[in-house]
Amino acid sequence: MKMQTVSILALPLMALAACSGGGADKDGDGKISKEEVAKEAESIKFSAGEWENKVEIVDVKFDETKLSAERKAMTGAIVKQMIGQVQTTKNCLTEEQAKKPGADFLAGAANDECTYKKFDLSGGAINADITCKGQQPGQKGDIKLNGTYTSTSYDMQMEMAMSSGEMGTMTMKAKNSAKRIGECKG
Repeated sequence: MKMQTVSILALPLMALAACSGGGADKDGDGKISKEEVAKEAESIKFSAGEWENKVEIVDVKFDETKLSAERKAMTGAIVKQMIGQVQTTKNCLTEEQAKKPGADFLAGAANDECTYKKFDLSGGAINADITCKGQQPGQKGDIKLNGTYTSTSYDMQMEMAMSSGEMGTMTMKAKNSAKRIGECKG
């Protein structure tokens, strides 16, 4: 199984662990290709085993000018319930996945409609700035990831601004942390 954040965020994340050098733009052309992101991701080595992943929604804001009064009240109630909630998942990371995790561990890597402004996993830190198109016309998401990692844990802050013509913009901030808790069971 692969480690992923909660479906609310729809962002595959990672348990990061190794140094790579200077970011994904290896050819220095000022553009970060999907191939460069995959190569940066494949340079990471994890510790195989069972991982516990926690995601906490810290803040959610939305553009109220695009919503009717009824929708505004309903959305506000949903937002209040989300903030402060922590979702915990456990996943087994195999030896094969630990040695070569691949780009699908990283935000947007599986999405053909993403572009990378910044993607750097060097020096025990992650610093990424990604924009992805949504499934509906006019939808897009701007994602920023910042954090630190070791071979057995990571702590990361995520900020995502999702926009659509119909709903306006919603900004979500979350904290994501994970740690290796032992050997895989079963």
